[in-house]
Amino acid sequence: MTTKRPLSFTEACSQYVHRFTMEHTPSWARTMRENGTYYAPQFETDREWYDHTLFHGEEGFIGRKTDCFTTGATWPLGQSLPEPYSTHKHRF
Repeated sequence: MTTKRPLSFTEACSQYVHRFTMEHTPSWARTMRENGTYYAPQFETDREWYDHTLFHGEEGFIGRKTDCFTTGATWPLGQSLPEPYSTHKHRF
């Protein structure tokens, strides 16, 4: 039995603009970290992010209505990069 999710894939992508996948790069990902590296995408695709994320109304979610809870990042390029992520430079 499949349980209906509180947000569709399209709604989640529209509402959660801070996700970092190889398909979606938020503005914060272009900021250098204290150790001189940059964050790397947590997932290869937005669908993978969605499948690993809980939203308000789902069992196991703890947080405010505007929050989401993501686990199981796959880090397809590792956890840090020497330069900001760019879809043009980092294609498989």
